[in-house]
Amino acid sequence: MPIRPLAIQNIANELSHHGFHKVGEYGFNFKLPLPSDIPFLLTGQPYRLAEGRLLVVHRGAIDMEMDLVEHHLEAGEIAMAMPDSLAMVNRIGDDCVISIVTFSRFPNANGCQECFVVRCDEEAWLRIEQFINMITMQMKRKGEYGEILSRLFDALILDVQSLCSEIPSAQNDAFMHRFLQLLSKEGRVKHPIEFYADRLCITPGYLSTLVKRHSAMTTLQWIDRALVREAKVLLHHTQMPIAEIADALGFATPSFFVRFFRQQTGSTPLQFRKKQ
Repeated sequence: MPIRPLAIQNIANELSHHGFHKVGEYGFNFKLPLPSDIPFLLTGQPYRLAEGRLLVVHRGAIDMEMDLVEHHLEAGEIAMAMPDSLAMVNRIGDDCVISIVTFSRFPNANGCQECFVVRCDEEAWLRIEQFINMITMQMKRKGEYGEILSRLFDALILDVQSLCSEIPSAQNDAFMHRFLQLLSKEGRVKHPIEFYADRLCITPGYLSTLVKRHSAMTTLQWIDRALVREAKVLLHHTQMPIAEIADALGFATPSFFVRFFRQQTGSTPLQFRKKQ
């Protein structure tokens, strides 16, 4: 599926005038003031991540989605998104300042590898700030210090991964969490509730009960939400004809897709594309 990926090279081009740097398998921009004209931080535009993302909020607040789950991030909070995650910025507060790190691999394959948001305590925040300061100082040195920088980024990612284990498990029901993970990956073409219930080894009725218990939306509403996000990704990041998008998303006919999209968003796919 020809989705334009927001890979490190694309980000490097789009952030070149904002101080974005690339070191080995990492890319970064520290303490970036927002709002700005960065294409992939414009609100209401979903996209799939080609690499992982680390977002540190230094000041202000930002509302975003990761794999369909809404998060409100404030100063002192960190979000980690995985490669191939579905992401979207919903709102950027005034005077918001963030740091972004992109990464194509994990220094520790056994660490947490799921999207999460964590609020740092004073000690953890101090460590994160120290990593950012050390990397910034190394960048100012004359000569080639790529190996040192890569090791510092490894340590930063490992430290943030370790914070994932400190998040109380009560935040998410295991089945709800797994359902949303499945939905973010399979929602492009898998529409029936039965598919997700079968993958979770529970009945469709029990899945519906769990979803209702842990969210304000029904199972079908979550599935529709995933479809709308995927449709917007294709409409915004590709030149695929509407008929091809309808087929790629599993709709029987283009007219069914147009009707569905208009019911969910208030505009036709073509109207949405022209606004972008």
